Amino acid sequence: MLSATIQTALEMIYPPQCLTCSDLVDSDFGLCGPCWRDTQFIGGAICDGCGVPLIRHSDDGELHCDDCLRSQCRWVNERSAVLYNDSGRRIVLGLKHGDRYDVVGLASMWRAAVEDDIFKPNMLVVLVLLHWTRLLKRRYNQSALLDKDVAVQLELACCPDALQRLK
Repeated sequence: MLSATIQTALEMIYPPQCLTCSDLVDSDFGLCGPCWRDTQFIGGAICDGCGVPLIRHSDDGELHCDDCLRSQCRWVNERSAVLYNDSGRRIVLGLKHGDRYDVVGLASMWRAAVEDDIFKPNMLVVLVLLHWTRLLKRRYNQSALLDKDVAVQLELACCPDALQRLK
């Protein structure tokens, strides 16, 4: 009872705001209608290499975009939850350069949804390390925050210190 009263008082003082434009929303860590509309989620047919959305789907097995077909693809099964424009860009830049820790929960939920088919049971999530100069500049590793939260959502083990950055 007391915690509900405190929560109500906090919401009156600090009402929930949209993660991208700061307009008022119904619940914490959400997007307003216009920002939700402007967030372009990636779904349907995607390249099995780089994760870019494709126009049509083929039943020939693996799908690849023109860029991955022309060159040796450097990665496999890359996935993104949203296109990097409009609201998607503001969310990424807010986390990366704006100390927007509040974005982590929503972004990791979106990532877990698109990466669920890639991960297998008993896989280990290994974090990508920032160069020490970037870590000093940004004050924290945004990728590590997301990866740890995705690992929790997908019920996978996470090892934050499995790699060592040499350069």
